[in-house]
Amino acid sequence: MDSSKSERELGYGRWGYALIWAVCVVRWVYLASGRIELSEDEAYQWLWSKHWALSYYSKPPLIAWSHGLGTALWGDVEFGLRFLSPLLTALGLTVLLCFLSREACPRAGFWLVMAATVTPLLGVGAILMTVDPLNVFFWTLAMVAGYYALQRDCWKWWGLAGLAMGFGFLSKYTALFQWLSFAICLVSSAEAKRAWRRPGLYLALGIQALFFLPVLWWNHHHGWITLTHLHERAGLDRAWTFTTRFLVDFLVVEPLLLHPLFFAGMVGAALFVMRKPPRRALETYLLIMGAPIFLFYLVYTLRARVQPNWIAPSILPLLALMAVYWERRDREGAKWVGLAGKIGVAALILPLMLAHDTDLIAKFTGIALPAKADPLRRLRGWSEMARLVDTEKRRLEADGAPWFVIGEHYGTTSLLSFYTPGARGKESSERGIFFRSSDVPLNQFYFWPGYRDRKGQNALFVQQVKEPHEPPPSLVAEFEAVTDLGVREVLYGGRVFHRIQLFACRRLQ
Repeated sequence: MDSSKSERELGYGRWGYALIWAVCVVRWVYLASGRIELSEDEAYQWLWSKHWALSYYSKPPLIAWSHGLGTALWGDVEFGLRFLSPLLTALGLTVLLCFLSREACPRAGFWLVMAATVTPLLGVGAILMTVDPLNVFFWTLAMVAGYYALQRDCWKWWGLAGLAMGFGFLSKYTALFQWLSFAICLVSSAEAKRAWRRPGLYLALGIQALFFLPVLWWNHHHGWITLTHLHERAGLDRAWTFTTRFLVDFLVVEPLLLHPLFFAGMVGAALFVMRKPPRRALETYLLIMGAPIFLFYLVYTLRARVQPNWIAPSILPLLALMAVYWERRDREGAKWVGLAGKIGVAALILPLMLAHDTDLIAKFTGIALPAKADPLRRLRGWSEMARLVDTEKRRLEADGAPWFVIGEHYGTTSLLSFYTPGARGKESSERGIFFRSSDVPLNQFYFWPGYRDRKGQNALFVQQVKEPHEPPPSLVAEFEAVTDLGVREVLYGGRVFHRIQLFACRRLQ
């Protein structure tokens, strides 16, 4: 490679790093602007951070610990909860860009960064602080460390891989799927098979096993409730009923969220890598790191619905495969590849800008999106909902009797806990906001103080509805009288974003 080409390649790397961190700063500014509110899961997991534990009902503990760190730095505000999400995304892409620059070329790394920046599903994960940013970050670190561990058979790299996979497990249980990818790697070549006889692999396994301990300890003292939840969540408590309905949904939604052109690029790269020897080690490795979990959920749609974000760990490995493979094809003479990549990136810039702030559509066109079509519907209107509930509660308290609030859903309860004026930052019992009681664990609220010791007190019950309906029979049985107060419309920008139905529950028995 001549000096001009070498300098051009290095320039791709520098531009890649600059883009990563510039986008990170832009995302922080966007979050600080307050244009969106919390999602239900973010508010729910924020409450976990107020009740520190070694694990939780449905997830490992790292998301709660991360919210605790973010809010310790910035306070109990949306920016504090989400501060780590853009940072983790930037750090993960930095590691991956460095990795591809060394093992392939900086140009492939740059195109990976461009594609990852505009891919809608990854963009959501770079803004909202759920378990996915943590899961994807540690999957990426383990993937890079594992590559060098397999190539060099070095115990240090195996140790780093085990450490990353341990933190991945504390992020989301699907991190265990990565061992399936490593197992495929370990039987795919004679060189890799030697790792079975070396201590590095078992060092990685041992290190990750240590991260199981807090989850096992907590579950041991809580009736192994997480296993029950995961069993029900996966639909394993129901008989297998073959259906293609969820498969069709999956094959429509995932390409849209990954960008149809990028999806085609990933599938094409995967097929060519599998079919056309000689296989290159890096391309094969990236395929193995992404394809198994994607294919598992693809097949699982024949049994039950798969949420779009469940494939999140597979996206960066497959995007990296796409970037490496098609960049090589471009260098070999397929010049249409570069044009297709530029079109793919350019086609998403405006839609992504509008998706981050759908108010711009009304500003530029004079026509607001219908509430049902607004992609930010689940991230807006919650402070208004809390204001409506608080206003009704204060009205009921005018006679001097104390009232507390009960939410019908964990998300409603958590959002009310965050957005009710004066409630933020206090323990659940101090907020006077509770999830409806139950005899069996339905979510994490079961393990926290409830309202059953408030005998004789009154409560305002809140449930999100499309149409009015009766309150749960268990709630009616708890109070002497339950009165329907009607439906309230939660407005944002003059549009009905949510509807809540309120019930006055008098004298807890």
